[in-house]
Amino acid sequence: MMDLSVDRNRYQPPERRRHPRAQLSMVLHGIRMDPEGDIKDTLHMVDISRSGLGAISDRPLYPGQRILLCLPMHPEGRRRQVYASVVRCQKLSEGYRVGIQFDSVNWAVSAATAPVAVAA
Repeated sequence: MMDLSVDRNRYQPPERRRHPRAQLSMVLHGIRMDPEGDIKDTLHMVDISRSGLGAISDRPLYPGQRILLCLPMHPEGRRRQVYASVVRCQKLSEGYRVGIQFDSVNWAVSAATAPVAVAA
């Protein structure tokens, strides 16, 4: 008889994401669109995929909140502004872990977009 038990220390649930994530540590600048006024902010990105990114924030963000991110375009060194929405925000011992989903229309624009100013 075969042992069908699962080693819970090694088990990882199947990936449910549409696009694979790449671990990437980088500081991003953005503008949080808030009802009380837009706020310039800095996020510490930890991973990114074609549809969104994971980051650490010093301040809480709320699901549905809109954010304008300034992403570097490698290798030219130019930057591109990308609109996105907060999907989730979880309190950590220091800061907040946020999941951010890019607007789908952003990726329809050519990568040859003119350089844009950094929101710092």
